[in-house]
Amino acid sequence: MYPSSTRHAVPDLAVSVVLYYSPLEQLRALIDSLIKAVNEASLQSVELICVDHSNDGEYAEQCHALCATYRDAVALRIKLLAPKANEGYGAGHNRAMAEVDSRYHLILNPDVELAPHAVALALGVLATRDNIVLLAPAGFSPSGTPEFLAKAYPSVWVLGLRAFAPRWLKRRCSGSLARYEMRDQSQDGPLRPIALASGCCMWVRRAAFDQVAGFDQAYFLYFEDYDLSLKMAEQGAIMEHQDIHIMHRGGDASRKGLRHVLWFISGAARFFRRWGWRWFG
Repeated sequence: MYPSSTRHAVPDLAVSVVLYYSPLEQLRALIDSLIKAVNEASLQSVELICVDHSNDGEYAEQCHALCATYRDAVALRIKLLAPKANEGYGAGHNRAMAEVDSRYHLILNPDVELAPHAVALALGVLATRDNIVLLAPAGFSPSGTPEFLAKAYPSVWVLGLRAFAPRWLKRRCSGSLARYEMRDQSQDGPLRPIALASGCCMWVRRAAFDQVAGFDQAYFLYFEDYDLSLKMAEQGAIMEHQDIHIMHRGGDASRKGLRHVLWFISGAARFFRRWGWRWFG
């Protein structure tokens, strides 16, 4: 379905997922969707590396039992890693990618489901567009509403507004949110350049990912995907494809408790210190 390459004697695709007490029904739905998408792409075998950061023996046993039910799956080989320490989301994916090699790598959250065509379409685009180093999908909620995963460069104001503001203030500042979520931009064709991609689902060209040394592990959670996007942009194009669809069950940091709020603030501060502060807009 896409041109083969003689330059790399490696698989076309590998996949990684980082878990932290992730609901097993969501992980099963992700794996089922991945198998369907890999089959539709006519790939012989794809390796999925699951990194469990829960540090919980009972949860790890449940994950092993779930993965064992896919032992006979031809399209997908699943490997479960359980590091002794939880060093963060980006570190988990870096750890997974140290286990496999591939031309392209799919970074996923466990709360994502792929459309059946997603893998075939993404690999086709990456194989024919050598300038693209990171490819993002169009995301939808379980109810079918757009998620607007791609983002413009943020300001401190718009991050606080989106994460913590009450609904009435968000409505009054809808223009700022639309610009941040890139809803104000017209689009010709399915591909468009974006500034920042969501780490819930991104296809990366492995050579470019390795060139920038992967995720910055100084981020524990939040903004490591934005940081990676800007690093990858120094290697080539960051694009979103409107015809590559995923379903995403993501939630707001402010609703996940104080730890997530602190990780969000810490990640934002590190991001702005590296890439430049923007207070308003």
